[in-house]
Order: sequence, then structure tokens, then C-alpha cells
Amino acid sequence: MKLASLLVLIPLSLMSVSAMANVSEVKGKTQCTVIDSISKKKMTKSACTYTGAIGGASTYGIENMDYKLKNGKKYSTVNDATFDFGDDGRVKNLVEQVSLNGKPGELVHIRMKTFKVVSETAMDNLREAQSAELDNGILKCFRAIKNKDTAFCTPIVMD
Repeated sequence: MKLASLLVLIPLSLMSVSAMANVSEVKGKTQCTVIDSISKKKMTKSACTYTGAIGGASTYGIENMDYKLKNGKKYSTVNDATFDFGDDGRVKNLVEQVSLNGKPGELVHIRMKTFKVVSETAMDNLREAQSAELDNGILKCFRAIKNKDTAFCTPIVMD
């Protein structure tokens, strides 16, 4: 293929990929929960504000958020994921790159009352049932790989 043809085809292919992707800036207020110790069930709830970007396309999703708590503390979370869909429409081959304050982390869901981590299978079942527990009983939490006893959490559904 000639160079001139490539120079025409490459931008067109990039435009078609970017046309399928969508990223939006978000901002708002919510309640943040800092879990100082999961094992000792110690947490602090605080009003907080957030700004960030959320988006994705058919095979990836991104969420980069910055939170500022009422006391001035700041937290930064990143969840970049790639995935495929199976014949049944469910996500498969999920690969996430998660960080909390720039350090490698993981995303977990924790029940507020018991501080127990909710499995992905249980979360899928709650989502399918459209359970009210998703709105007020379970937190979306980021925790650092090095210290799994602490976490930074927000409601699954933000204000």
C-alpha cells in the first residue's frame, strides 16, 4: 500500500474508533467513607465533592476521579478496564488497572454493616435483581494492594 493511502486510511480508522467512544467530565457532591480498619470495623463518613472523567466504548471503560473531603483530605481513584462480552451478553476477560492515590490498588464492594467484601457473583445477582441494597447497603471501595485493611469508599450510585 502506498504511503498516501495509509495517510488517508489511518485518520479515518482513528475517527471511526473515537466515534464509538464517549468520555464525559463529571462533578458533584456525595458521601465518602474512609475505612481505617476493615478488620476492626473503623470508618469515618464525610461529605465530599468530586470531579473526574467517566467513559468507555464497546471493549473498555475508564473512570478517573478526584475527591475532596470536608476536612480537606484528597483521594484520587482510577479504574481503567478492558473486557469482552460472551455469547450470553455477560462481561468476560475483564482486566482492570486500579489505583488509589497513584498506587496500585483493587476495586472491591463492601457491605456497610458487616464490613464483608461482596463477591462479584453476588454483585451480579444484586444488579440483576435491581436490589435496593445497591443504593444504600454496599459501598464501592478502592484499597491499596499493600494495605488491604484500609479503603476509600463511595456509594455505588453517586448523588
